Amino acid sequence: MKTIFPAVMTKNKKLLVVGGTGRDVGKTEFVCQLIARISTIYPIYALKVSAVYLDEELFHGSHTSGKNKRHLFEESNVSSSKDTSRMLRAGAKKAFYLRSDDEGILEGYHLFQKQIPKGSIMICESNSLGQAIEPALSIVIKSSNIPIKPRSFVLLKSADLIVVSDGVSGFPGLDAIEYLEGFGWSVKKRPKLQ
Repeated sequence: MKTIFPAVMTKNKKLLVVGGTGRDVGKTEFVCQLIARISTIYPIYALKVSAVYLDEELFHGSHTSGKNKRHLFEESNVSSSKDTSRMLRAGAKKAFYLRSDDEGILEGYHLFQKQIPKGSIMICESNSLGQAIEPALSIVIKSSNIPIKPRSFVLLKSADLIVVSDGVSGFPGLDAIEYLEGFGWSVKKRPKLQ
């Protein structure tokens, strides 16, 4: 498989990317809880990216068919059950959905950036964007009982934080994530136990 992403990436300290090892592992819930906490202090803009692979219908579910392989959509409906609506309800200033093949991920991300104020704090739910842009933090949500999809093993290797969720007791590690003006997204260092 040839790579279409740039070999050298610039780190974006205002971007946090949340991926997952499968479908229904809690990525959107994690993102929404983080938006709810951070948006009380800073305006935050959300993006959900669905990379389209023919061999992963099981993991992504079916998408609207169409001739255009790339599509960026700004969510305006706060009352639907869509993930982007949930992000708006959680406190995102704006939420966007990008559906694309690998070749359009970077282009779609740049289009998203043009739709929001320059220098905005961003959170993105995506397994693909972190391969094209180096975020300040890359977080992977892993279920304690759902199989890991094959394309996700690379995410686990490069993650800054792996959060294991059982789908019931919440997300350990969520409170350790912070955004600090001038420094960007980070994980609070925990004191070492003696």
